[in-house]
Amino acid sequence: MKNITKYKVALCVAAAMGLSACGSDGKDGNDGADGAPGAPGASAPIVTTSGVAKVLDWQYGEGEISVEFSVENQDGIAIEDLDRVQLFSTLTNEFGMLADTVDVTYFEGDENSVGTLTHTGEGIYQLTMPHAAVTPESMGVGYIRPGNGNNGMPRTMRVMLTKTDHYAQVTTTEDAKCVSCHGEFSAATANSAWGWHQHHYALDNDQQAVIVESCITCHTQTEKQNGGWANNTMAMIGHGTMSDGQGGRVSKGHASLWTNYSMDMKRCSTCHQDDVVFTPSINGCTTCHSDLLDASSSAAIPHAGFTDGSCSNCHGEGTFAYQHQDGAERDEALNRYKFELVSVARSADKATIEVTAKATDADGKAVDIASISDATPRGWATVVKHGEAVLPGRDAGHVARSISGKTNADGSYTYVIEHAMAYSADEVLLGGVDGRIAYAAGNAPISVSNVKDVRRTSSDGMKCLTCHTEGLQGHGGQRGGFDLGGDACVQCHSAYNWEVAKNGEDYPMAWGPFVHNIHFGDYNQTRGLSKMPTTDKNKKVECVACHTGDIELDNVAPAVVLTGVDENNVYGITPIAANCVTCHTTDSAKMHMANLGGDFNIPVTPAAVHQGESGQYNLFDPAPVTEACGVCHSPAQMAEAHQY
Repeated sequence: MKNITKYKVALCVAAAMGLSACGSDGKDGNDGADGAPGAPGASAPIVTTSGVAKVLDWQYGEGEISVEFSVENQDGIAIEDLDRVQLFSTLTNEFGMLADTVDVTYFEGDENSVGTLTHTGEGIYQLTMPHAAVTPESMGVGYIRPGNGNNGMPRTMRVMLTKTDHYAQVTTTEDAKCVSCHGEFSAATANSAWGWHQHHYALDNDQQAVIVESCITCHTQTEKQNGGWANNTMAMIGHGTMSDGQGGRVSKGHASLWTNYSMDMKRCSTCHQDDVVFTPSINGCTTCHSDLLDASSSAAIPHAGFTDGSCSNCHGEGTFAYQHQDGAERDEALNRYKFELVSVARSADKATIEVTAKATDADGKAVDIASISDATPRGWATVVKHGEAVLPGRDAGHVARSISGKTNADGSYTYVIEHAMAYSADEVLLGGVDGRIAYAAGNAPISVSNVKDVRRTSSDGMKCLTCHTEGLQGHGGQRGGFDLGGDACVQCHSAYNWEVAKNGEDYPMAWGPFVHNIHFGDYNQTRGLSKMPTTDKNKKVECVACHTGDIELDNVAPAVVLTGVDENNVYGITPIAANCVTCHTTDSAKMHMANLGGDFNIPVTPAAVHQGESGQYNLFDPAPVTEACGVCHSPAQMAEAHQY
């Protein structure tokens, strides 16, 4: 029988069916009685893409941790043949610091497997794993990661242990602070710009990303050399003074932001919860004061023998208030005066522009601007053409600024802008007051203008403060701090702002192209600037990280964006193309833009000569150009193509 071919078997079956189905007269016989329905076939669900795990319960015992969890495949069908689970578990030590970590894996049939895994039915499992330091009173955090065993199931995301009485709460930093700069972690891959494992976040039972508590499971509050799991603690990563792999420290990551006109290392609320009460700890202090525990340190009081528990004996909350809290002195300076813009108008003889403003102090009392001695308020003004500021002042985009002024009878103050462009009947004036307010550790900006009244804006300086907590203290700090909206940046960074070539390349200094370029574009790449905190290398930040509302290309001001070699040899780029080409630099991309009206080489000759603050300068007034990009690139499409 075993030698009968499949074809012969089929014939035999067909013959048997024929004999039983037909009567002697050759006609079909009567239907037989319905049979009983067959039992459904039993087979394991096929996992093709992912698995989903949830922690149902967990507890510490003597020297072990037990976790009850469920696992389903991508279709919500229980997994009944799980054979591999990884567990990370971290305990707090006697000082309440997360320090003792184990990474253990149960793998059925593997000689290196530890612990036990019991299947209790319906995709539910009980995992018991060793952790020598555990007692029933322990506190800690951890996660499980089922999958990638012999049954073919891909590993799930890390799933955090649920919060119980034994869960060590991480309370000084919150996930939203990380996301505000880095973007949604759930979009990260293994190619993250700020470390290759930004994708090492975990999930809770609602499948929501858990960042800080996941990170601190490995990057605990104690360094590896002192009993921790990783070379870098969470504090070291956050503060940016990290291990060099040889027992020393090197500034990297967040530390680079302190020097790039960006974050205030003393403004703790950038990364920490706004209402957290900070207490001094050896762990936190040594991330910056790296020689603190060195017995040979020149510190007035040797700290080598101190522990976290003893710090507060000397360092009370008030003894390091400014240095390690929210920049209180700078906040005071920002609130010391409030300036109000009254008007920006031509003088009676049309020869100058007059900027009139009022000021009050922190108590709301009127202040004579002329008598202010601890700040340097100064008026500025220019003319807007085709939606952008024309720059009648010094070379490289400095607007005309006031040299004189007068106090008025109503207590207001008028700044006289003497280097104004010639009057035009249909002109639109842009102006305001900027300057610096001094305090012990630096300066806070003054900024008030009519920018939002006369110029289209698609972004908000307050968005910039997500990363630039100090505004731009090193550049343009008195032109208008991000703290106060940042609008005055466009007084210099205008489409009519050209800049002499640097490093053999020309880059528009107009605000839109400049910001795109310096954060993500060719300017960033060719000059080797530090990478911005995007989710992944070569992936651009979501538009709304910086912009407010939809990015409607049809609303882009038509002013040609200038860039060039020198004052007498200037060319321009159409405005939308000037922004897009900062990242889309290929010839095919440029050709696409050109097909929609873009132009990368518009010759622009001087339209007039202007007497600036320190000499004569050419003025450029190119005809506006409108591109048709918005016909296809809708706000929705723009957002989808450029999100994290």
